[in-house]
Amino acid sequence: MTTAKTLIVGFGNVLLSDDGFGVEVVQRLAASKLPPHIETMDVGIGGMHFMLRLMEGFTALIVVDAVQRGQPPGTLYVFTPGTDDLAIQSGERVDPHCAEPTRSMKLAKALGFLPEKVTVVGCEPATCHLGIGLTVAIDSAVERAVEHIRELVLGDAGRTGGEIHPGTRILS
Repeated sequence: MTTAKTLIVGFGNVLLSDDGFGVEVVQRLAASKLPPHIETMDVGIGGMHFMLRLMEGFTALIVVDAVQRGQPPGTLYVFTPGTDDLAIQSGERVDPHCAEPTRSMKLAKALGFLPEKVTVVGCEPATCHLGIGLTVAIDSAVERAVEHIRELVLGDAGRTGGEIHPGTRILS
């Protein structure tokens, strides 16, 4: 019996302020103690490296990124992309060099190595304009995201404090 492998990836451009949310979350997770079957990857803007890593074979994927859905900055979203969200539409060109998470996942699915279990943990950014460092609201959301991801992959053993409700789609 093989152990289920989970890959946690952080997307984002650290030169565009809050767009670096996913990168910061994954860096903090990587610095913490995780079991060997849980791997982290700072994708940044390197979509091809992400694709090659997925080819190693994972049973679950957690994508962490800035997500704009119109809520207040720092709002966390947890969702599973729909089947249609990850389907390549007729005539659609998917660039393997593109680091945008949805496009990368579409390509991985089309090539047959996207894990069946995909979860997105997103954060509403305050700004994605040129600048290094996260805004205060997004920086404070990073630790909540780390804790939620630890609970997703480790269950109650990953909880370090705070209240998280299973099935929550928006965490504030």
